[in-house]
This record gives sequence, structure tokens and C-alpha cells, in this order.
Amino acid sequence: MNTTNQNSITITKEKIAAMLKSKLGFSGVVCEEIVNQIFNQMQVILKSEQKLVLQKFGSFSINNKKARPGQNLQTKTQMIIEPRSVVSFSPAKYLKNIVNDHHELK
Repeated sequence: MNTTNQNSITITKEKIAAMLKSKLGFSGVVCEEIVNQIFNQMQVILKSEQKLVLQKFGSFSINNKKARPGQNLQTKTQMIIEPRSVVSFSPAKYLKNIVNDHHELK
């Protein structure tokens, strides 16, 4: 895991696969495929169902933003911000408790 600053850690799919390999003993290729399939399925579910719930972790949902007026901050010109979809994450109570040291990680 790379530490980009004191409060942030960047982790890649490759690093997750490497951790799986060291913990489970599978080959690197198998672990990379497992990680890729998990993330691919998460994307498919979000795109089709609009919400993905991972128990004891949290939920990802799609929020559709409407078009709205905005301003280019550099040029101060008025513009319309196009409608778009954004992904939101809401942590589960269990994860919040782990982060706040109320429970031991299981």
C-alpha cells in the first residue's frame, strides 16, 4: 500500500491480488482474475440496478444529477452543467464502528 499523505492510502487492484496471493496461496494470475471479476460485477450491478449493498461494508448507489447553471471559475462565463450520474458510497454501521474502534475487526 502506498501512503500518499498521512490520512490517505492508495491501493490498486494489483496490490489486492498480491495480498490474496500471500494469504491464500493461489497463483498471481488467479488472484488478479478474482479481483477483476469482483470489480467488473460491481460495475455491472451498479449500472443495471442503481444500488449495490455489501453487507458490513456499505452501499454504493447511483445519483442522477440534473442539468444546472454554473460558472467557469477562471473565465467567469456562465454555462450549463450537463446532467450526469455520480456514484455515492454510504458506509455500513459495522464499518463505522470498526473505524471508530467500537468493535474488533472479525
